[in-house]
Amino acid sequence: MSVRSDRVLTVVTRHVGRLHTRVLRRTKGRVGSRWMGGDVVLLTHRGRTSGRTYTTPLLYVRDGVDVVVAASNGGIDREPQWWLNLRADPRGAVEVGGRRCDVVASQVAEADRQRLWDALMANCAKYDGYQATVSRRISLVRLSPGRDQPAVSTGSSGSANCVR
Repeated sequence: MSVRSDRVLTVVTRHVGRLHTRVLRRTKGRVGSRWMGGDVVLLTHRGRTSGRTYTTPLLYVRDGVDVVVAASNGGIDREPQWWLNLRADPRGAVEVGGRRCDVVASQVAEADRQRLWDALMANCAKYDGYQATVSRRISLVRLSPGRDQPAVSTGSSGSANCVR
């Protein structure tokens, strides 16, 4: 992509993301919880230089109690701001269906990468196309409930799930 088209895509994505966030929150996930075939999570993070709080809608898959997202940046050849922010301060929060919990972000371990990439691809095949158009390897990010996070719901295994 050209620099100009990257900028246009970034601006459009930002505005669509803000609208999507408002709709998801207002309807508690009843509207907009699926996008391009995948499930949507709202990720809240703090800006690494501004200190402001931002919320980004992302496609996700579950891995046990964790949420896994791809730092695809819509196929733009640079890491998304939310991932740069979480690398500076890994604390954030996720919301699904009106449920919110604090999380800690980490890069997915190499041993788990292919399995989780395949799971994300099953939800949104566009990721493969994104990977083909960028020179960087798209990072997969694990969002794990914080240690002090109270359980919002409990799975059949008895483990705490902050997002169903």
